[in-house]
Amino acid sequence: SQRERLRAWAEGLGGRGRFALLNGDTPERERDCREKSDRVELRSREAIRARPPEILVTNITMLEYLLLRGADRSILEASQGALSWVVLDEAHSYAGSQAAEMALLLRRVRTAFGVRSDDVRLIATSATIGGEDRVTDKLAEFAGALAGQTPGQVEVIEGQEIAPDLPPAGPDTPL
Repeated sequence: SQRERLRAWAEGLGGRGRFALLNGDTPERERDCREKSDRVELRSREAIRARPPEILVTNITMLEYLLLRGADRSILEASQGALSWVVLDEAHSYAGSQAAEMALLLRRVRTAFGVRSDDVRLIATSATIGGEDRVTDKLAEFAGALAGQTPGQVEVIEGQEIAPDLPPAGPDTPL
């Protein structure tokens, strides 16, 4: 679903914004791709390294590899100063030592991309956090520690469940 939404968004921009999904299944060479890279999506590591996309969707393991592999050095070199957003999904899964490891990884990422913590916006999402006393304060402290910011620089946006208005129940009719 991420790929479909990113594709629709990037195509809507007329190809001025490109993206790539970098994970363990990303083929090394373009010739190994079932579908070839195009003007909005880069589908091989080879294409990503040759011209890094504006949006890179990856996971923690691949991010670690990106920082360590010599083959990926070109991505970091071409992207110096360009990192401006990091989105961390399922933030509730980082607690204790995992949260500390994530904070250190984010510091290394900022250093590798040549940016300061003030240059990068961190979005941490979770659908399962809440229900505690002072949850907003605790979230601000947690996100601030991850992002290298003070809790006062963090804005917590809470979602609200809204039940949709449904039509009254009626007899089943054929489509």
